[in-house]
Amino acid sequence: MDAPPFEHLRRFFERIKNVGFFERIFSWQGIVSQGYDAFSEYQRLQNNVQEKDQEIAGLASKNRDLSQRLEYQQQQVTRLQQDHSSEQIRVQSLNEKIIEKERERATVAEAQVNSEDHILRLKSDMVMLAAKNEDLQVKINEKENIAGGLVAADKKNQQAINQLKEDLSASSGKYDQLNSQWIEAQKTLAELRQKEEERTREHDARVTELMSLKKQLEDDRLRVQAERDAEIRSEFADMEKTWKKHEDVVEQSLRSICQRHTIEYCDKEKFPVSGKKPDNSVIIADQYVIFDAKSPKNSDELGNFPLYIKNQAEAAKKYTKEETVKKDIFLVVPSNTLGFLTEYHLDMAEYQVYIVTHECLEPVVLALRKIEDYQFVDQLSPEDREKICHVIGKFAHATKRRMQIDTYFFNEFLGLLKSCESLPDEILKKVVDYEKAEKMNPPMEKRKKLIPIKELEHDVRVITKEAEAREIDVTAVTKERIENIPLDKFLE
Repeated sequence: MDAPPFEHLRRFFERIKNVGFFERIFSWQGIVSQGYDAFSEYQRLQNNVQEKDQEIAGLASKNRDLSQRLEYQQQQVTRLQQDHSSEQIRVQSLNEKIIEKERERATVAEAQVNSEDHILRLKSDMVMLAAKNEDLQVKINEKENIAGGLVAADKKNQQAINQLKEDLSASSGKYDQLNSQWIEAQKTLAELRQKEEERTREHDARVTELMSLKKQLEDDRLRVQAERDAEIRSEFADMEKTWKKHEDVVEQSLRSICQRHTIEYCDKEKFPVSGKKPDNSVIIADQYVIFDAKSPKNSDELGNFPLYIKNQAEAAKKYTKEETVKKDIFLVVPSNTLGFLTEYHLDMAEYQVYIVTHECLEPVVLALRKIEDYQFVDQLSPEDREKICHVIGKFAHATKRRMQIDTYFFNEFLGLLKSCESLPDEILKKVVDYEKAEKMNPPMEKRKKLIPIKELEHDVRVITKEAEAREIDVTAVTKERIENIPLDKFLE
């Protein structure tokens, strides 16, 4: 069954009237597709209108031709009627002449004065006039027949003209209806085009805004990355400054420790070995204990720093040839280089080399100073010697373990800081702001002020109680368990 005319247009306008906000957003493609169908039907309608217009123009042209032909026929009829009238006048004139001649003949007959020739002539005139009268009568009959055919053709043409006028009126009404629908469709199409242009402009504006925001985010990311790189370069620059001052810092620390604990510090000029002398040495139990400061020149040499330490440990052999030099050599390195070292004790067979930081100097010196309390080592009992070795061993182990733990947490914290770079830019910016605002104030160390053990024990008890209040079992963490925990795969 064929669809009724203008069905797509009707459905399209109905949908446009009843379309809602969400349907415009999520079903706009269907509306556009239905609009294309309606527009196709409108084009077909417009083509039909154009065909009807052409048909009407053809009918109007035929009507004009028929009107012209009718007018021509009417002119012919009028001319024939005029000829007929003139012929009738002539016939009447001839009849009058015949009557007159009859009268004259009667008069002649009555008068009997005319001659025979005159009578014959009159008879011949009468025959001639009768023949002409018959010819005129035939012509009149022919003209009447022609006039009757023209009248019938005129009636037929008039009926065709009336029918064409009715068709023209119906086509004009249909054309007006289609024209009004076309105008309404044009208005609706203009509104839809305007809405589509507004939506396109809004979309372009949002895309432009999005591209601007993307560029801003990219600029912020590059800026944050540049700031981070600058901070890293600054950290390396600070590290290099620290390394340049390392020898002076170690020397000042040792001098301060020796001054506080009345230990003799040996200057380079007084060291018994000739040639190149160690950076620092102290005299404990009549032996020179070497504390040689070692640091990389710049950040590019950090990768080769372990090999450099090993070479320096081998080069320290020249110091141990003297009997007055203790066989335990201490190489003091910056604390920020521990993460690049894998060994903190080097057994060189004839002597031992320990890698320590300047923060560990005082415990090491105090442990060595403990030996000086005895005038002669031979006078020590085996128990005292065992205690001394036990204390020194625990100090060395605690120092190395602390260095391992610091190195492990250094790597962990460094990994956490690097993972912060993957945070969203907005969050990373706030993190950087909070980082700049934070400040840590560890306890300040003052000269000539000891740290009482009782105070440390009190702090430990307070921390233990706080942990127990938070249901943290600190007693479960024993020395054996700590020793068995691998801090990292390269420290296992």
